[in-house]
Amino acid sequence: EYATMNIPGSTSVPGAELVLRASRAAPDPETTIIVNCAGRTRSIIAAQSLINAGIPNKVRALRNGTMGWTLAGHTLEHGAGRRGDVGLYENAANNARDVAYRAGVLHLRPDDARALEADASRTLYRFDVRERDEYAAGHIPGFRHYPGGQLVQEIDNAAPVRGAHILLTDDKSVRADMTAS
Repeated sequence: EYATMNIPGSTSVPGAELVLRASRAAPDPETTIIVNCAGRTRSIIAAQSLINAGIPNKVRALRNGTMGWTLAGHTLEHGAGRRGDVGLYENAANNARDVAYRAGVLHLRPDDARALEADASRTLYRFDVRERDEYAAGHIPGFRHYPGGQLVQEIDNAAPVRGAHILLTDDKSVRADMTAS
């Protein structure tokens, strides 16, 4: 269901999930992590997110992603579906929070969120940035599902009103912190 096409032997880890799953996908800090997407935008964002969050591994973005892979004459694997397991590397959650803090992201208490909802003077977008199955298993009413990596790339479509508030949620905070940053 998740990875319909991928570079042979790769593990599918959507962008906002990378900080949450990188240590299980590449547990040896000497292993270089090469990030790719279909093109290049999300791979650049994802690679920089891992670097910003302080992962100990070397991180690279594959130029032109799976599209470049096929244009270079290499074959893609179809339907492999290998997924990275959840497993934070040491200090990942704190590092993600620091990345968000440096980017000016605010963490709200439930009362603060309710105040945003009550403010009719500004549009409020609410997104749950977890994976689809987690969202389907239960979510906060009023929050739309939008995976973090996709949200970053498609923010102009997902939240088109300029100056709106954007409120993200995630049960582990890491994905919301990295997406918001």
